[in-house]
Amino acid sequence: DQSQRFSVVSLPRVIKQTWTPYSVLSGCGVTEEGCASLVSALRSNPSHLRELDLSNNDLKDSGVKLLSAGLGNPHCKLETLRLSGCLVTEEGCASLVSALESNPSHLRELDLSYNHPGDSGVRLLSAGLEDPHCRLEKLNVEHGGENTMKPGLRKYVFDLTLDLNTVNRLLSLSEENRKVTWRREKQPYPDHPERFEDWGQVLCREGLTGRCYWEVEWSGRGAGIGVTYKGINRTGKGD
Repeated sequence: DQSQRFSVVSLPRVIKQTWTPYSVLSGCGVTEEGCASLVSALRSNPSHLRELDLSNNDLKDSGVKLLSAGLGNPHCKLETLRLSGCLVTEEGCASLVSALESNPSHLRELDLSYNHPGDSGVRLLSAGLEDPHCRLEKLNVEHGGENTMKPGLRKYVFDLTLDLNTVNRLLSLSEENRKVTWRREKQPYPDHPERFEDWGQVLCREGLTGRCYWEVEWSGRGAGIGVTYKGINRTGKGD
């Protein structure tokens, strides 16, 4: 959308005028074009931008390469750069390492989680950290893998199945424990300490950690869907 694109492109001008020390553009649809405009803010003299969060934008390696050109500029004083979930591979990591070699004395934190740097990309970043002039204190490359190269929320897709040991007896499971149906008659499930006795509830077998995305289809009167701790009460009506 044009209004969103305009706001991204004009951001560096706003930063210069207001001396904004940080900018949060997570999930704002920033593209390579937006990155090209942000570079002018990183190269400005003096540069007042200290923190830049571009997480959850499909920047790809081409966008990161443009950002790296600004990051490597001697006027850039950026201390925190967050690129989590931005479709970055080894190529993007190489651009960032090159920028750190050119301007190693300011960046303190680099977040590259939920990308796919691969072993070679991680080695490049680790080698850059060994530079005695590098001031980087925190590098995050967790939750990497090929699945993270899918655009948008699909990079966080998590396959879930329902737990037969927790399902209430008025619910039945089908389709390889991916579908749950309300029944008028109690189902002949064996006793289990984790089974819900009072509420018509069921937990998933898989524990959730980090960022997860899933979709649920339902029909009929409705259903309640939520996230809870495994220790939720199984008996009584307090939860």
